Amino acid sequence: MIQYNAKEKKYQKSIQFIRSLNQKDKINNILKYLYNEFEDWIFCGLYIKERNQLEISNHYSDNIPCSPIEMNGVCGQSITKKNTLIINDVNKFKNHIVCDRNSKSEIAIPFIRDDKEYVLDIDSRKLNSFDQIDAKYLREIIKEI
Repeated sequence: MIQYNAKEKKYQKSIQFIRSLNQKDKINNILKYLYNEFEDWIFCGLYIKERNQLEISNHYSDNIPCSPIEMNGVCGQSITKKNTLIINDVNKFKNHIVCDRNSKSEIAIPFIRDDKEYVLDIDSRKLNSFDQIDAKYLREIIKEI
């Protein structure tokens, strides 16, 4: 795991870069930039709530995501609880939906845009990859989406 100061600096640099992007294809560029910047991440994408399930939006990093997914997994519970979920070990999360068997930890951050419910979903190949620093800066980045 990245040390706190190094992680914060990486996010601060990322936010500075993201704010410099033009609007054309900004969401995809943000997600791809983050995916490439954080080497332990294996997925970075947005799901959108459609009726009683989550569908992948058109915005995600290189790996092909599961879609649709049920609301009882990490992303769905994040939207239902309207709260960021940090899962240190996905294998210990009761209803984890396995999209990539290499996923070890996950963060899901819900948000609303244009009256639609979304969740930013990020998976890591390492245990305990995410913490409150990630949550804080990713919420800032969501404001740029």
